[in-house]
Amino acid sequence: MTERVVMAFDVPTTRGFYSSLSDGWTYLNGGERAQVPERVLSAMTTSFRAAPKSLPGEAASGSHSRSLEAGSTAAGQFEAMARRAFADVAGAPFNCVVLGSSREMLVHTFVHSFGRRMSIGRNIVVTRTGDVTMQLPFRRGADMFGAELRIAEADLATGAVPEWQYGDLVDEHTSLVVVPAADPFVGTVAPVAEICQQVHESSDAWVLVDASAYAASRIIDMDKLGADIVLLDAAAWGGPDVSALVFRDPSMFERMTPMWASQSVQGPQRLEIARVSPSLLGGVSESVRHLADLDRLARGTRRHRIVQSMPQVERYLSQLTDRLIDSLELLPRVHIIGVNDNTDDDDLDYTEVQRIPRLSFIVYGVPAKTVVRRLMDNGLVTSVVNSVDSPLMAAMGLDESDGAVAVGLQPFNTPHDVDQLVRAVASLG
Repeated sequence: MTERVVMAFDVPTTRGFYSSLSDGWTYLNGGERAQVPERVLSAMTTSFRAAPKSLPGEAASGSHSRSLEAGSTAAGQFEAMARRAFADVAGAPFNCVVLGSSREMLVHTFVHSFGRRMSIGRNIVVTRTGDVTMQLPFRRGADMFGAELRIAEADLATGAVPEWQYGDLVDEHTSLVVVPAADPFVGTVAPVAEICQQVHESSDAWVLVDASAYAASRIIDMDKLGADIVLLDAAAWGGPDVSALVFRDPSMFERMTPMWASQSVQGPQRLEIARVSPSLLGGVSESVRHLADLDRLARGTRRHRIVQSMPQVERYLSQLTDRLIDSLELLPRVHIIGVNDNTDDDDLDYTEVQRIPRLSFIVYGVPAKTVVRRLMDNGLVTSVVNSVDSPLMAAMGLDESDGAVAVGLQPFNTPHDVDQLVRAVASLG
């Protein structure tokens, strides 16, 4: 019998933040599309109406932030508020945040701006984890500018990335190392701090960490991680479709090629080739406030409240994920990808691998689309992942099956949601 999950924070109150939960569906697709809190939807609606106007300034609420001048346009204020919000999530300076409408757009822009450091004789290192967004642009960039592409492999039994291999992959000619903080489909967490330490000891390369999936349930501290650049996506934690590249130091922008014809453009604007809708930017700050308010007892600046809240979210969702894994493992036709895939090795233990609250599984003999439809018939929303979506899962042999079912837990999910999912999967035989 699976142990009862101990509530680490007020889950009923958290559920009350989401009006979408009243529609009768049980949402377990946090990796594909996180549910948006009502306060974020209201903020975006207000921002859309107020964008042409002038609004009062917003007081500073952190050592890295600055007050917004009264009388400035609302659109400009929403942009500044969004930068401050992403800075609070990453623990970085306000003036180091590059805004974009999507992760894909920001990564492509970064590759072109970074191109002169990816010339012949240089090399870049990518990891066989994460989604295709963190693979294809850098592969194409290496081909375009002449750099050698090196790949850090993951353990195909667990999906974990061994940090020791970077000692062989990184040298004095390495310009960039790209590391997803966690795989969005298998859920394994990479040893980012150890990787960054090895990279910086061996080269002057920058380390770009995709923390989009990681940030929804864990604290990000750029100083502790040692990351030079962090990629974030507000949609991953229930915010609007706005992404950000957060740099460690504003002086780094001077080493990037401006994406504008004018060479006078400075700071983050060097990489911002398109403005993001003010109505979306207006929801970013509220979405980060939502993260900070998950612990109702937290006090202080927004960044300080995030630091207090996220460990509780992590503990609760870790317990919920363990419950899901333990229950699915009891079903004979279910295989959880990355959980003791190598059954001949008794030393492997999934509990020793750090995970975010996401996983993917297959039901032998049943296509993933059929499983998802059965779950939908039972009021459960999940998603399908194929090998083209995940380089790691392709290497793990997902091509041999007809896709996998991806599950992404969010802070409003409950043990009952997990048990309902397991019962529905068990009904497949």
